[in-house]
Amino acid sequence: MLFLLSFIVKIDRLTHQSTQTAKGLFRPRVWVALLVWGGCWLGVPAEAGPGYRLLGQPTLADTSLASRCPLANAQFNFLNNGGFEMYGPSGIAVDPRGRLYVTDFGGQRVLTWPNFAALQRCQAADGVIGAGVLAGPESVAIDPRTETIFVADTLSHTVRSYRRTGTTWNPVVTLGTPGQSGNGLNQFNFPRGLAVDANGRLFVADDFNNRVLIFNAPFSNGEFAADSIGGFANGGFSGPKGLAMVGQTLFVADYNKNRVLRFTGPFKTPNQVYAATAIFTGVTNPVDVGIHPDGSLLVTDQGNQRIARYKNAVLSGSVNAPSSTFADNIGPEPLGVAADRLGQIYIADYRDFRVLIRTERLKTAPINSASTATTKALLADLYARPKRTTQRVAIGQQLITWKYGPKTDPDAWYGAWLKMEQRGWPLPKIMGGELKDLMSYPGFSPNQNALNELIRFGQSGQIVTLVWHPPNPTGGGFGKPISTAALRDMVKPNTAIGRRWQTQLNRAAAVLTQFRDAGVPVLFRPLHEQNGNFFWWGDNGASQAALLERQVAWNAMWRNMVTELTVRKGLNNLLFVFGTNQVNYSEVAPPLTYYPGSAWADVVSMDVYQDQLNLAGSDRGLQHYAALIGTGKPFGLAEFGQSFDQNGTGPNGSAWDARTLTRRVRDSYPRAAFATAWYSSVEGGKPYIFALPDVSFGLQLLRDALIDTQP
Repeated sequence: MLFLLSFIVKIDRLTHQSTQTAKGLFRPRVWVALLVWGGCWLGVPAEAGPGYRLLGQPTLADTSLASRCPLANAQFNFLNNGGFEMYGPSGIAVDPRGRLYVTDFGGQRVLTWPNFAALQRCQAADGVIGAGVLAGPESVAIDPRTETIFVADTLSHTVRSYRRTGTTWNPVVTLGTPGQSGNGLNQFNFPRGLAVDANGRLFVADDFNNRVLIFNAPFSNGEFAADSIGGFANGGFSGPKGLAMVGQTLFVADYNKNRVLRFTGPFKTPNQVYAATAIFTGVTNPVDVGIHPDGSLLVTDQGNQRIARYKNAVLSGSVNAPSSTFADNIGPEPLGVAADRLGQIYIADYRDFRVLIRTERLKTAPINSASTATTKALLADLYARPKRTTQRVAIGQQLITWKYGPKTDPDAWYGAWLKMEQRGWPLPKIMGGELKDLMSYPGFSPNQNALNELIRFGQSGQIVTLVWHPPNPTGGGFGKPISTAALRDMVKPNTAIGRRWQTQLNRAAAVLTQFRDAGVPVLFRPLHEQNGNFFWWGDNGASQAALLERQVAWNAMWRNMVTELTVRKGLNNLLFVFGTNQVNYSEVAPPLTYYPGSAWADVVSMDVYQDQLNLAGSDRGLQHYAALIGTGKPFGLAEFGQSFDQNGTGPNGSAWDARTLTRRVRDSYPRAAFATAWYSSVEGGKPYIFALPDVSFGLQLLRDALIDTQP
């Protein structure tokens, strides 16, 4: 068996970076996938090389088998398997809770540590997965939705999954047949890269079969793939290795063709034909890919022993050269690459038995460099909140600003706040309003009382947030997505649509200027829930090339809006919130589908109306939480409340337990920095009960140690 394995491996490595021996054989090179979900600082001491830290070796000077960390489960192992030399770490993943996973190729196992942020020098792993079963694990990926890890056990031609119960890691499913290669849809011939999309689909780079297989969840032993991607529209793959997925975009490292292909989804199986929407070249033997939170594509350029970087990779066209590269401190065989939510870059230094951590940091200042001091302080506060053990979540209440009247009227815009004041409750730290209700223009008068109160509230040192539901600039309906061509026209001043949109921006700026002049920073959330299909600015169900066109048009519109308000209008008091909708039915796209990039949003959020505050209907939706916190931006629930349908929240709406919020923060969304309850209303004769004083246990929620209210 060992002889046969060695022989197979030598054939396998023909598609890796290879050096020919005198006998004409090829020295094997091992490929690696490196993924980081969420991610935190790796707490090991700084080393001699500035900007780098380590996992697996004590110092940067240590690169040998003998110099490794001393404890058995703190080191990456070496194995001579019938003449085939198997070296160190091969794949990395960090789940949203901060648990770290590393595939130890030479040790034929996966090591796991409980708290990525609290690792000490040469700390031993607290769990070992797959020892005695795995033959050569090269990559690992996590499905946050089910808290399952997938391992590409390349040398056994399988993909295995595990789930933890207590302290025990139990096998769940095996895809492929152990020890047998093949080209059927239930077989692999050296599986390499792994990726899991927002719907739980598993993507597997099937190296020797020159394809990427797609498996639909839930999985069973020996399951057949639902579909495959062969890259035939682009000449076919030749040795696909690393995979990376963000939103509805898949990147594939096409090793022998010296390129990375980008495919735009959604990946609705079966029998779809996929053509690349961009090709990235200028590298030699790309072996792995990763997405940096700044939007750049990271590529292990193995032939040049460096990491290559391509800016704006989700939206750009094809590129024939990297935007930048780096090679410092990288050993003779760089393999896997990834980035965490802080912007740090991880490189699997395979033959040096270590993982290098390049200490880049994502920008945490406002995207507008001219922001006021109070605006900067507000953003810094949001970044700091997840570290708090108490008063972590700034709680908010949305005003019903479309109901005019005096502040003392319990049935008008201030009604929910008035109830809390009269009951002597702690008061929310965030007050929300609708921007269009505060505008003044011919034929429309603002809710001046609400505008004055919002400004007063902000001046008192509390947080103001404004959502904006602008009218359709095409003149059409409010609830149906406009065409992509119309989206493009919004940024063209010589079109009727562009002129109408500019008028709306002018009106928005006139209101926001009043907050600026009063010294009030604003969490500004325009064009929210764009991943749904229920607003004119929303997703229209386009796929592949048509979806890319819409993403580009939507991003151009968003970026033009940001530029108009900050540069041309001089508004230096805005923090732009990229707000998404819960993915509660099939027509809602993954939350990062239209993400404009780290340079164009300050904060990310999700709106959720579900009895258990699940982000994906009956599922908790941790994959969507993981995606949003993976941007590195402060995260919150910009709107929250119970479920509703055509009958509103029903006759028992007041029975909903507001304490559900803190339960979810504690068990599922620990990085939530803020949460704003929507208002209660009666619309079409149906009750919609969401406001804190109108549901059950609102007072207990406000008094919870996790909740931050006004002093």
